[in-house]
Amino acid sequence: MNNLEKSTMKKSILILAVVSITTSLFAQDKPSFFQSQLFGKDKETAPLQLSVDAYPFLFLSSGGGGSLGFEFGNWQVGAIGFSVAPPDYIKNTFFENADNLKVRRNNAVEFFANYYLRKDRKGIYTGVLGGPEWFMLEDKISGAKETIVKSYIVPKLGIRVFPLKKILYVDASFGWSFNVSGTDPRTLGQTTYNAAAGGFIYFLQFGARSDLKK
Repeated sequence: MNNLEKSTMKKSILILAVVSITTSLFAQDKPSFFQSQLFGKDKETAPLQLSVDAYPFLFLSSGGGGSLGFEFGNWQVGAIGFSVAPPDYIKNTFFENADNLKVRRNNAVEFFANYYLRKDRKGIYTGVLGGPEWFMLEDKISGAKETIVKSYIVPKLGIRVFPLKKILYVDASFGWSFNVSGTDPRTLGQTTYNAAAGGFIYFLQFGARSDLKK
């Protein structure tokens, strides 16, 4: 066997080895735990579904709220509505120079879209929500009142888990709220304040979903 034949044989063996290894990797019957749990590689695509969520902490603050969504592919889209008498940390997130300001009520109507890594729409997702919020404000010194409207966009990261496997779920997420409607100073009674440019915010939801199409 001459040198050319030996070289050709070595190249052929190398090519066969690469093809064999590649085929073996892609032909594995079971994906890794990482592939299965994070990306749902071995999961079936969930059908078209309707989801309904509630925000439990809002009900503890003399309010309430929730969301209604439609789910398809890797997506969940829908609308959110709530009304709450917010605690101080909410005021401090959305307003500055507001020590003498009381937020009597915070109402909102917003829209959201979430993209799940898994096609069964469980586990980790990234999303965005946004829309107008109404703040009913009162100056603690003079008693003067006004209602202002501010608009926000909130990119967020979350996770949704199903304790009962199929219908009921818990959804936890966090993000940064960007004020897209201005931060100009305002005067109410004897207090001059301004809306914050943005702030950290988190969410906890309980929900359920059901199939709209088999």
